[in-house]
Amino acid sequence: MTDSATPDAARVALKEALTEVLRENREWLRDLVQDALVEAADAEARREDDLRAQLAHRQQFPVPPGRA
Repeated sequence: MTDSATPDAARVALKEALTEVLRENREWLRDLVQDALVEAADAEARREDDLRAQLAHRQQFPVPPGRA
């Protein structure tokens, strides 16, 4: 059995291959992650806006005691 056939050698080879691919695609990957973070932040801001609007509506039209 050769070293390249062992599970540890296969893991090392896979890690090296993935590292090389990530290096080659570093800018694309950075842009992808940055876009995903912006989308997540925008979604969170929309959710917070919706919650604020719901709270403002509840404060404008409070539920009478005993009807909640």
